[in-house]
Amino acid sequence: MISESALRLALAVLIVMDLSVPAYFRRRAGVSGSPFARLREGSLFMPERLLTIVIYCGLLAYIISPRWMAWSQIPLPSGVRLLGIALAGLALAWMVWCFRHLGSNLFGSRAGEQSLVTTGPYRRVRHPMYSGWTALMVGYSVVASNWFVAVVALAVVATVVRRTSREEGQLMQQFGEAYRAYTARTGRFLPRLRS
Repeated sequence: MISESALRLALAVLIVMDLSVPAYFRRRAGVSGSPFARLREGSLFMPERLLTIVIYCGLLAYIISPRWMAWSQIPLPSGVRLLGIALAGLALAWMVWCFRHLGSNLFGSRAGEQSLVTTGPYRRVRHPMYSGWTALMVGYSVVASNWFVAVVALAVVATVVRRTSREEGQLMQQFGEAYRAYTARTGRFLPRLRS
């Protein structure tokens, strides 16, 4: 049986890694100081950004003092919570893979610099970063054994799913037939099942 303190420490390490990965790839892409690039990523006041801040505040409260989030605690066995750590770790590795293949496309400062990425996880899935983030939040919810974090994460996923149709329309406009062919052979969030 693993102690609550060890689970909180593992969650804290995962979150530090989670927050460090985009910062590393932003710096690597050379756009850390570009206000235009930050605007292209979306406003801080987008619903999913605000809800994500709520998630991380809930997780931080749990890490500092589990009793602060005791009202939304669900009893989960230690073994299941350890699986949450493994899931979150795998999701982080998946997201690093996504960032490596996106390169400066995610943080590109000019629309003309973007290219259609169809390598790595993008070979079979059009939005693998969203899939990875969802798995990460499931892992966090399980480690913290907290229904509030899970419910807010589901609300973020719902807003992102709704937004992807608009994003795909923009990508279709930008890349034309190449993107149309890409959508025909890939799944939106999971690989397309072939007959």
